[in-house]
Amino acid sequence: MGVLLGRVCFCAFALGLSGCMTFFYYPTSKTYFDPAQAGLRPEDVTFTTGSGEKIHAWWFESAVRPSKGTIVFFHGNAENLTSHFASLMWLPKEGYSYLIFDYPGYGRSTGRTTAKGTVEAGHAALEWVHRNKDPRPLIIYGHSLGGNVALRTALELRGEIPYKAIVIDASFPSYQKIAANKLSQFWITWPFQPLAYLLVSDSYAPKGIQQLSPVPMLIIHGQSDLAVEPEYGERLYELAGDPKEIWRIPGGVHGSTFWSHDLVYRRKFLDYLTSLDRAVKP
Repeated sequence: MGVLLGRVCFCAFALGLSGCMTFFYYPTSKTYFDPAQAGLRPEDVTFTTGSGEKIHAWWFESAVRPSKGTIVFFHGNAENLTSHFASLMWLPKEGYSYLIFDYPGYGRSTGRTTAKGTVEAGHAALEWVHRNKDPRPLIIYGHSLGGNVALRTALELRGEIPYKAIVIDASFPSYQKIAANKLSQFWITWPFQPLAYLLVSDSYAPKGIQQLSPVPMLIIHGQSDLAVEPEYGERLYELAGDPKEIWRIPGGVHGSTFWSHDLVYRRKFLDYLTSLDRAVKP
């Protein structure tokens, strides 16, 4: 999200455009990291969206059998899964499997990235994991843009796919509002804030987040996040239904949750996941 401002500025002047949603996406096809260097060998997976796009994903199997649970990871708006997988790569040795997938136009996934396409990819990912890997309730983890997509996807599939918990890290509830916020941060673009509501669509933003209750929701937000400011995490927490929890990480920046603070949030996250299992036992 750090480079969003420049694109939104351009968008503000491009009044002839039908919309500016494409400026939220920064896909690449570059390979950033090889999981084998970290001792991980994911299964290459491809599944198809409702629009016929081929979505590339990596499945990381738990090192513990049976696994303690499965996480479906909705990554952020830049690069592709070959960089984002590292955020959760420590989980398989702790007993959790996870799937990370690319949106259309990212990495080896086909198509052009759109808000609709990201949600369709989310549908396909959750359905594939539920049918092919783990029929138990799934843990949804969405980071940054992926949190927005994850919430919309979860809302559309509630009642069809069982969820154990939904975790939203450094995300936001509205494309329009974050675009307006970025325009407000510099004097040269400040007057163009209203254009965010004309040129940016919230058609695929999550609405009615409280309807996901009683699925537990965890909101995580670094308090020094300059890409997606902490106010957005607070708003998501306000919108969520019970049971809900928020972690306000002191000094946390965008994407730092599990790689800073002497890794204490890894243990806290594992404890949180364990608490979910205790909560469902009679």
